[in-house]
Amino acid sequence: MGGNIIETVRIKEKKRMKKLILLISVVIVGLIFYSLFSSENVNSLEGDFKELAFERNENNTGTVLRVYAFSVEDTLWSEIKKHADLVPHTKFGTTEVYYFLHDEISEDKLELSLNGLNVASRPFCIAHAVKNSQGILKIEKYPF
Repeated sequence: MGGNIIETVRIKEKKRMKKLILLISVVIVGLIFYSLFSSENVNSLEGDFKELAFERNENNTGTVLRVYAFSVEDTLWSEIKKHADLVPHTKFGTTEVYYFLHDEISEDKLELSLNGLNVASRPFCIAHAVKNSQGILKIEKYPF
């Protein structure tokens, strides 16, 4: 008789433990989805950023160099800074980003290389951001 009571209590404890584990799992998965959908990303920024050009060196064993060119709707400096922070970067190299106003330059006039911009497109550049290998971001307004 006493064995049945102990066994019943154990079964109830196992059921409670399973419910607790299930509840904790649901909460963790919910927090993961919340953080995925609520975090800021390039698409959530104001300014209608559009990638015009991208260059990356072929060196996969040494310093990785990335150079981007984006067009932006307006000179929203806080949004440009956020965007530059969100551009893909690696701790093994440097990332440079050039920003232009939408109507100021077209993709066919823009020539981008690992050395930077062509001379003809420099006057249209409204910002230049550089993120070094330590993750330090430096933004220069109207660099040319």
